[in-house]
Amino acid sequence: MGSEESGTGPGDEGRVAEALRAAIERTLAATAPAAQETRERAGDLVDEISKRGQDAREGLARRGQEAGAEIVRLGQEARGTLSKRGLEATGELRAQLDSFENRLASIEDLLRKAQAENSGTASAETPISNPKAEG
Repeated sequence: MGSEESGTGPGDEGRVAEALRAAIERTLAATAPAAQETRERAGDLVDEISKRGQDAREGLARRGQEAGAEIVRLGQEARGTLSKRGLEATGELRAQLDSFENRLASIEDLLRKAQAENSGTASAETPISNPKAEG
């Protein structure tokens, strides 16, 4: 009698359980498209992030190659400039050396003449070193 007095019998519990199950199924059915849309949007976002990462990696690789090529170009340019300066310096040194040799030859001639005037012909026959012949 207790169950008849409260108004809940075995049939009522079955109906409540069925109603609850139906409500849950309707809720899940109503939210399923939104969940699917959220999954698709999340997948799209992951794809976009991956694409941007790939683009950034390719951009960095390209800039690295360009920077490497620029370094090589600058190195070759510097090497050419240094080589040119080295050649110019060698030419300047050669000109200065030639000038010194000419001045030395003039000094040696003056010494020979001075010795010849002081000692006569005997000392004029004494050879003085010639750097061009010795070098």
